[in-house]
Amino acid sequence: MQTARIFLCFLLSFPVAALAQHEGHSSGAPETGASAPVVPTRLKSDSLVVGDSLARVCKPRTKVSVDAYTRCLGEGLSSVSARGNIALALSTLDLIVSRDRSLASFGHPLAHALGYAVRSTQATVSPLIAQCDERYQAGCAHGILQRYFDGHSGSAITDAVLRAPCADFRGAPALFRLFDCLHGTGHGLMMYHRYEPQPALEGCDRLTAAWEKQSCYGGVFMEYNAMARVRSLGDPTHGLHKHAEPRAGVTLFRADDLHFPCSATSAKYRFACYDLQADLILPAVKHDYARAARVCDDAGELALVRSCYAGLGRNAAGGAAATDFPGIHMRCDKSSAAGIGYCYQGAARQLAYGPAELPRGISFCGSLPGGESRGRCWNGLGMQISTFFGATAARKQACRSGRAADERACTTGAGIGGAGGSP
Repeated sequence: MQTARIFLCFLLSFPVAALAQHEGHSSGAPETGASAPVVPTRLKSDSLVVGDSLARVCKPRTKVSVDAYTRCLGEGLSSVSARGNIALALSTLDLIVSRDRSLASFGHPLAHALGYAVRSTQATVSPLIAQCDERYQAGCAHGILQRYFDGHSGSAITDAVLRAPCADFRGAPALFRLFDCLHGTGHGLMMYHRYEPQPALEGCDRLTAAWEKQSCYGGVFMEYNAMARVRSLGDPTHGLHKHAEPRAGVTLFRADDLHFPCSATSAKYRFACYDLQADLILPAVKHDYARAARVCDDAGELALVRSCYAGLGRNAAGGAAATDFPGIHMRCDKSSAAGIGYCYQGAARQLAYGPAELPRGISFCGSLPGGESRGRCWNGLGMQISTFFGATAARKQACRSGRAADERACTTGAGIGGAGGSP
């Protein structure tokens, strides 16, 4: 009890103004010399004490608004992670969400918040990211990377600065950590370039392998869309993401063109853009999946239509919907014949986002009747598996289901015996 009181006082000692992560800020002087400790000072087993303390401080703010409540939680978690206690902050977030399931849809931005609170340098960024994991769609790692690149505002992003964050994950047998780091690099580059897509994408192009570049592109467009939703579509921020201020003259959203920014993006990057475009289409059409499907159908070439539908599926299975399989079916079934299978493919990839979540994705695909949609669903699982494991044997093992058609679709998606990506 005494420990709880001490930590409660610790939290309250930080004024809201010091911890609040406001939605916009102008890039100032770089902070490249500051870093959180690489070695944690507190054990993650302290999460019960921290969680109890946060509940006492933050729960009364629900009387004000959900935004006030989640902002308070984000501030408390950030105060823990800022001192290098990243595992403790994540375990505390687990506890908070398990106690209040209404917070499940805020897990990702809360993880972003605790990650963004962690300052890092070229020497410390990779070891600090290594303390995060895939929980909450890897929001912790993405937040650290955002802060790392944002901290270089006003100075050049050299090749050494660009590649340092993911250095410890290259060459590892499990590819997922590298994918998440590269995706987070895209988030950070977009913030650094203040929401101008072209220079951020060109920053991704300075990475070496094509797979690394593609992983980075996705982070660029996801960060862009997050800002567009807040600024143009009334998305609630809940005080959890800190974003750079968009550069003057940057257009984030066009109500008369729901294909923007993809329609204004070079062909080289357009597939990656459409993979995230549903994040803008859905709020623009008030989450009417039938209307959103018609927008996707107008994307142009078939590959872009399919990419757009995969994004619809990712949204259909996101947040609290992850446990609502009938709800996902209902949303994807509003797709056209050209897109329905890809909606299920995207849903499967979302459900099996990280290695620990693969059983959930398998369960979902197993709930579908045989046919095109089930095949695409298993194909999507294979695509995720290809980001988990580099070895062919490990991919084959992960694809085993006891049903030959499912396994064929999965191994094809995992890149075994073919180019991967579609059965």
